[in-house]
Amino acid sequence: MKLFDKVKVLESRQRYSEREIYKGMIGTIIDAEIRGRTFNVIFTDPTPFTEETMYSIKPDIICAIYIKDLEVVEESDCTDDYLLINLPKQNPKWFCKVEDGYIINLLGEKLNKIPYDYDS
Repeated sequence: MKLFDKVKVLESRQRYSEREIYKGMIGTIIDAEIRGRTFNVIFTDPTPFTEETMYSIKPDIICAIYIKDLEVVEESDCTDDYLLINLPKQNPKWFCKVEDGYIINLLGEKLNKIPYDYDS
């Protein structure tokens, strides 16, 4: 899981519903870095823009979603080099990917000790 991956929300939480984000919604990760074990995800209204729908389309919503509440639906082709360019200060020590259940940085260092237990 990384920048520009399409992801599905797996859990309903009050902090999400306050932003009108619900279980099953699909969004796209829009920031390279992981903060507080969350990715910033953007959710856009899939309604096609037409003259009839132009006043009913909802605005985009951006929300920090816990990694444990996300599932990859479609992987992006974002490379590690592109991730590095988009990390604050281009610091490879910033955590930016989830692979095999681990939150990792571009040096391969792991944040969580137990795979898929992101709070470990």
